[in-house]
Amino acid sequence: MDIKAEINWIHQEIDKVKDPSFVQKLKNLLQSVNNSDIDSDSSYNVDIDNALESIKKGNFYTEDQAREIAKKWGRK
Repeated sequence: MDIKAEINWIHQEIDKVKDPSFVQKLKNLLQSVNNSDIDSDSSYNVDIDNALESIKKGNFYTEDQAREIAKKWGRK
């Protein structure tokens, strides 16, 4: 594995992201990887709270929509 090439690819993909909630999740992931002091239970609860709030705002996919999205994964 060429780590430099992988990091460059990740940078390119991150530059395309427009979803603030995804950016926050990525930030949380990187912080948890780099900081062993972060309480994973509390982080998990925050993720659940954020997901529930997103659902209340109508930001979700139906089961059929999710299946269609999943069919496209890995087919670029």
